[in-house]
Amino acid sequence: MILTIISVIILILALILLAILFIPFHISFYMEKKDMDVGGYFQLKWLRIRLLKRTIPEEEKEKKEEKEKKGRKYSLNDVLDVLRKFMAAFDYLTPILRAFIKSLDLEKLFLNLNLGFSSPVTTAEVCGFIWSIIPLLNLKPPINLSVTPDFGKSKFDGTVDFELKLTLYRIVGALLKAITKKPVRELISAVRKLNQ
Repeated sequence: MILTIISVIILILALILLAILFIPFHISFYMEKKDMDVGGYFQLKWLRIRLLKRTIPEEEKEKKEEKEKKGRKYSLNDVLDVLRKFMAAFDYLTPILRAFIKSLDLEKLFLNLNLGFSSPVTTAEVCGFIWSIIPLLNLKPPINLSVTPDFGKSKFDGTVDFELKLTLYRIVGALLKAITKKPVRELISAVRKLNQ
C-alpha cells in the first residue's frame, strides 16, 4: 500500500516536471512613451495563470529594495575573480544561450514610433530610411512596425508591445550539461561568494 502511494506521488511529480518543461511560458511586455510619461507592464503566464506582473515605472517598495542592494560594496579582486572564471567557463555557457534563443518563439511584435528631429530634413531622411526597411521586417505576420514623422518638434515617442513563448526543456538540458563542467561550478561558487 505504501509502495503504491509512493509510486503515485513520484508519477505525479514526474508529470508536473514534464509539464513545466514542455508547456510554454508566455511572456508579455508593453511600454508606451509620450513626451516625459513612460508606462507599461511585464507579465509572465503559464497555462493562462499569471505568475508575475510588474508595472513600469516600478513601485516605490521595489525602488527602495534596489537602493539597498546598490549599497553593497564589492572588492576589485572578487570582481576580477568572477570575470576570470566567467571567461574560463564561457565555452560551456554558450550552448545555454543557444538553447535559450531556440526556445523563444515570437508570437507578436508591435512597434509604433513617432519621430521628430530639430531639422525637418533630418526627420524626412531618417523616416524615409526606416520606411525602406519596414516592408522587409513586416513580411513575417506577427511583426508590425510603423513610423510617424513629426516635422514640428524634436521628439522620440512610441509604443512597443510584444509577446513571446518560452519552452524550458532545451535550456534545462543545456544547463544540466554545463553544470557537470568544473569551470561552470567554479563560476557559480564565485558568484555566490560575491553576493554574500
